[in-house]
Amino acid sequence: MLDRKRVNTLRILIDSHRTLTASPKLNLIVGELNRITASSRSPGGNGWLLAVLHTTRSLDTTLSEIVRFKGWPVTKPSLGSYLSVLLSNGVLKYPERQRYYTGIVKKRNIFMHEAGAMPTQIEADRILSEMHACVVLVLSRL
Repeated sequence: MLDRKRVNTLRILIDSHRTLTASPKLNLIVGELNRITASSRSPGGNGWLLAVLHTTRSLDTTLSEIVRFKGWPVTKPSLGSYLSVLLSNGVLKYPERQRYYTGIVKKRNIFMHEAGAMPTQIEADRILSEMHACVVLVLSRL
């Protein structure tokens, strides 16, 4: 089962950070976080796939809003682009960017774009853990 405490911690961190408190998308981000926990009620792979979807959508929108708040230009709206912008502006170091790209973006792409690809509970939890680490690190450096 997905870690409710982790999701609650993320909700508090995102909801109270100065770069996000005035975001017009804050309620949408919090809604996605709430859906992560709710997805655990769906049986088996479907629930884990939903958890990956909601985890990565909340991260995508969170990073998008941070980049927008900072006024940093983005070539195209995507998780990979946001990680690159955070790298180029000194928020992330190269190994961190690679870790999050490999552990979140590439994994998400497999499950979202490959027919029949379904995460296990461990994979869904691992993606949530990486997302949590990414959000904590990024917010702590802003």
